[in-house]
Amino acid sequence: MKELRSALTDQLRKPDSPTPELANLLRKIGREAHQKQIRPEQLIIIFKQLWNSLAESLRPQNADQYERIRQRLVTLCIQAYYAE
Repeated sequence: MKELRSALTDQLRKPDSPTPELANLLRKIGREAHQKQIRPEQLIIIFKQLWNSLAESLRPQNADQYERIRQRLVTLCIQAYYAE
């Protein structure tokens, strides 16, 4: 979680596209969640809660931009979860 929190904080500072570090970390987390039989809904809820708490503390100027990147990151989580 500490690694994810750090990567998300970096991402929030550069919201244009997913950072390579965060994309790789989300793939790893998705695979691990699948292996541990954590439901994908649980994974997404945890991710969104963490994202929202960090975004709230940073007070984004462009909420639409942050929403778009959050959606892309959720998609990465889902793809990693179901990847073989």
